[in-house]
Amino acid sequence: MLCAVSVVSGLLWLAVKPSPPSPPSPAAESSGTDEPDTEYEFDRYMLDEPSSCAKHSTMKVAEFFASNPCSHATRALYTTRLPNGERVLTSVVTVLMPDQSSATELEELVTRNNTGNIRDLVSAGHEVPEDYPDLTHDYGYASEQRDRLVVIGESSYFHRSDRDDGRLKHVTTEALLLGPDQDRDPG
Repeated sequence: MLCAVSVVSGLLWLAVKPSPPSPPSPAAESSGTDEPDTEYEFDRYMLDEPSSCAKHSTMKVAEFFASNPCSHATRALYTTRLPNGERVLTSVVTVLMPDQSSATELEELVTRNNTGNIRDLVSAGHEVPEDYPDLTHDYGYASEQRDRLVVIGESSYFHRSDRDDGRLKHVTTEALLLGPDQDRDPG
């Protein structure tokens, strides 16, 4: 009799026990956002894809693109907030070059003083809200090269015109992580 009770109890337990969680499927894992993990929450305000890097550049950078056309470019504006609540505007420009060598040349050129750059959307005259700051002073400037892609960024505070106090450079460096996802190679 005791054996029969044990068997019935075991069968009841098997019938009502919770099923173990199934491992997530690869499709479920990839259905999340592909955005990079950044310290700040960046909200994209505007994005465009200029047809010519040379036409949207200045000085020596424009000359460089005249003889070394880019394969693809994007320009975007992002807003974020610092932990103390201050708002920051950041420009992220991506330039996909035909090869790694020309990308290296471009990265070296844009990091030197007085060589020009690709115009950000504010400097290029795109319509932005009145309170958006100017980005022509190189505060918080940062750039990096990833194989054929050069990512260029710059940031500015919304409600003050102080020089970069280190925080703007940090925001820009974080925003550069958005570059590869921002740029989509059309070919």
